[in-house]
Amino acid sequence: MDEHPKCSVSIAQLDGQWAVQIVEAGTVTKRLFEREEFARNYAAGQWLRLNPKPVLPKSRRKPKV
Repeated sequence: MDEHPKCSVSIAQLDGQWAVQIVEAGTVTKRLFEREEFARNYAAGQWLRLNPKPVLPKSRRKPKV
């Protein structure tokens, strides 16, 4: 059984910096940031990249009311 998720994004404070860890298909990538807001924005973008929301064809979209 696989103990680790295939894709994940996490943030942690590390020695006065902010670390963002991305796990993608078993590969771990870490980036350091001086400011928390930069780390959180980067992490949010990576989460969206790894968890894209499916786009429905126009014929299946709900009509606007």
